Amino acid sequence: MSEPRTVKLFVKGNPAIADCVLAVADGGRRLDQGVAGRVARAFPATTIEVTAEPSRGFHALRLDLESRTSTLIESRPDVVLLSIADDVATLAGLATVNEEAVARVRADLVAVVDLIKAEVGAHVLVANVSTFDPDDVTSNYHGLSEEPFSLRAHRLDLMLVGVSHETGISIIDVDRCIAELGASGNVAGPADYAPPGCAAVADEIVRVLEDYGFFDERSLVAQVGARTGSA
Repeated sequence: MSEPRTVKLFVKGNPAIADCVLAVADGGRRLDQGVAGRVARAFPATTIEVTAEPSRGFHALRLDLESRTSTLIESRPDVVLLSIADDVATLAGLATVNEEAVARVRADLVAVVDLIKAEVGAHVLVANVSTFDPDDVTSNYHGLSEEPFSLRAHRLDLMLVGVSHETGISIIDVDRCIAELGASGNVAGPADYAPPGCAAVADEIVRVLEDYGFFDERSLVAQVGARTGSA
């Protein structure tokens, strides 16, 4: 019989990613059964303790971690779940999101990952976003006053793949989960998902945690990336 264990999950992101983790009874807006309930049902020896906080993006979190004012440090979670949704939003208003803008987001995220590993020692998961916007009917991208959400989301989703390769963090592939369900009817707005979409993402989070070994009596799989010394 497995020994009881507790896994502390810290969610730092916009309400949409919290909705993919928390049941309505725990403060979410979409799910009758969140990640904790799913784990309790499938792995009764494991308890998931969830802390959820809003985010102002990777740059603000980087500053909080560097100044040691982030509650992440005090909470000492086993797993930190972040989302790129807030940073997709920060790029709004630009006619073209250039390489320099994406590079700034990337640099902040890599610094955040390094700081979490150094100060907290937690595994890091980062959720990408669905690139579908039900209100976007753009067919020609030349001369736009503002780059649409879908294109900004594509840029940062692709950036996230490179960061995962470099640092070893895992991507919670929201874009794939939503696409497999069918985006129409499952996306209420930019980075805002209906209950079936949230449920699919919650199942994906549980799957990734299981792959790391959080529910088994074995050593956890380390997060090792291509960059020398990342773990």
